[in-house]
Amino acid sequence: MTACGEKSGEDARLSGGGNAAMAETPAHFDPQSCVECHAAEVESWKNSHHALAHRRLDQSLDAEAFSIGETTDAAGRRFELKNEDGKPTIIDEAMGQEFEVDSAIGVDPLVQYLVPKEGGRFQIHALSYDPHEKEWFDVFGGEERLPGDWGHWNEQGMNWNSNCAFCHLTDYKKNYDIKAHAYASEWKYEGISCAQCHGDLDKHIAAARLGGYVKPTTDDVQSAHTAHMENCASCHARREELTPNEFGPGEDFEDHFRLVLPNQPGAYFADGQALEENYVYASLRLSKMGHKGVTCLDCHDPHTATPKLPYGDNSLCMQCHATGLKEATIINPTEHSRHAEGSAGNRCVECHMPKRVYMDRDWRRDHGFTSPDPHLSMKHGVPNACTGCHQDQTNEWAKEKVDTWFGETDRKTKVHRRADALARYEAGDIEVWEELLALYQDEENPYWRSTYLRMLPIAANEEGVLAAAEKSIEAEEPIERDAAMSIFTARQDKLAEVQAGLEDESRIVRLRAADATLPMWRSNVKAYEEWEAFADANADRPSGALRRAELALLHRDAALAIQLTRQAIGFDLNNPQLKYDGAIMLDRAGDVDGAIKMMTDALAIDKDFAMAYYGLGLLYAEKGDTLASINSLKRAVSKEPTQARWWYNLGVAQAQVGSIEEAKYALNRAMQIEPTNMDFLQFFGQLQGR
Repeated sequence: MTACGEKSGEDARLSGGGNAAMAETPAHFDPQSCVECHAAEVESWKNSHHALAHRRLDQSLDAEAFSIGETTDAAGRRFELKNEDGKPTIIDEAMGQEFEVDSAIGVDPLVQYLVPKEGGRFQIHALSYDPHEKEWFDVFGGEERLPGDWGHWNEQGMNWNSNCAFCHLTDYKKNYDIKAHAYASEWKYEGISCAQCHGDLDKHIAAARLGGYVKPTTDDVQSAHTAHMENCASCHARREELTPNEFGPGEDFEDHFRLVLPNQPGAYFADGQALEENYVYASLRLSKMGHKGVTCLDCHDPHTATPKLPYGDNSLCMQCHATGLKEATIINPTEHSRHAEGSAGNRCVECHMPKRVYMDRDWRRDHGFTSPDPHLSMKHGVPNACTGCHQDQTNEWAKEKVDTWFGETDRKTKVHRRADALARYEAGDIEVWEELLALYQDEENPYWRSTYLRMLPIAANEEGVLAAAEKSIEAEEPIERDAAMSIFTARQDKLAEVQAGLEDESRIVRLRAADATLPMWRSNVKAYEEWEAFADANADRPSGALRRAELALLHRDAALAIQLTRQAIGFDLNNPQLKYDGAIMLDRAGDVDGAIKMMTDALAIDKDFAMAYYGLGLLYAEKGDTLASINSLKRAVSKEPTQARWWYNLGVAQAQVGSIEEAKYALNRAMQIEPTNMDFLQFFGQLQGR
């Protein structure tokens, strides 16, 4: 255990029962190897958020936090902090346990602490420290997260190995063992060092020392900016991991990650502003600036992780908007903003990069470069910077100002159409497909086109939607081809196109195609081997464990499928939908009794879960317990009486036990909902003679 005040060194490790550790650091992974030629860069990096992304406990940074004694969070939960014998601990009164603290994430604006657990796990405690206010607080505020919930600090949603470590360490490998259900995680350097962003450093250092290094040209630098943005994106993006921590400097983002876009309900506001913790890469890519080629390194110094120029006086923004660089619109901030020079309203970032708080204390700026639009606030609840600053005014007041100053523009009309369509999609309106298709057809930005394509499988059989997929499957951007593939996979007549996707040059597309053709598994096909690695890498998440169980069934390993299903349930014990999905998987694996127990557990959590009653009815029927099946099916149709198939199955079960009149009633209900269904009509005809 490393105590507060002990110096970090090359032998520093997380404890974790010896199952997770820093591997021996090769020379080129140590920033000291770069000082010889890049002393200024290393010096500026040393105290950056990157350098301190993960660190040993330190007397100057952490002792104060653990000297407070006790604290109570916003929900009234009491915690005691101790630092006896050089062992910082958190006593969690609600859980009735004492937890030793191992190490820390970050220094500002908050510090989170790691707690070692069994199986090489580390958990991020929800109780975090604010070094500015010198107080402890819960990153979830007053939100009640119970033990067993995915998001409780002691559960898998707050597991460091799976959710945090890759973006806080250099050359991190999770090393999750699906059969042992344990981690043997390792890394080369704590924090984000030079080697995490600069590839082939061993060769670079050797060439520089031999005098063989050639300084890049201006064109090379701009090309490097674009390539380095992929490095930034690997962490500064909300994304699904496609490989087991294999991304490295200079590699393609889409070969390792699938980006979360606004098609995901709840992730973004209707105008494209980030709602949930999406980080910034997708927002930049969705923006006009990102589409015109602005990269992370145009604005940010990668070594200090701070802006290259001041933004308080608009210097950062005016490097393009005063010169027209990258096709930027020429702007006079005072004329454009209608606010006095030097005022908050005159600062570009206040209107076009509004702040939103995450983790209760961490204010971050949106990188979608949207414009304040009180109309969208009134219609869709989108925040706008006008009333965010002028809190004594209404959205109606702000809308009048914006309309008077800027009037109607093509851009505003487009954003309003987009916001209306996204809101309809999120509300479950499948008729919105025509508007989504029209937006796709008018869109130049491949990230917005990909967003619309990801939504359009709701109308995959429409010819216009198919034409869009056939066009975008030829797109340059892998993310757009992947989105197009999602439409092909939703159609029964496009197997050839899906199989062609197995040979796409980008892994993101190959995996989509492999997932859709999994029953055709062939071990000598690269895409299927990649899919297995993808499934293994994500098996420490509920959906990932169930996905890997699917593969186990395909390989006829029912025991592993059952184990993985139970592990999936263990990640989120209080989730009835997950228990339902798990019950279906157990049934497929041959464990009918286990499936019935799990379905019953789902109903214990949510007694109004109609689908679970239906599922339970089918499971009892499979078991041969017809009376129990009838009872469950009756509960199902009482909850959702518009489900024709449910009434039909109830009628079949009632007929089996001789309840013919009840069976006829159930079949009548089914036929009222689907009067032309031949299964219903034929069975009803059979009942008429009885």
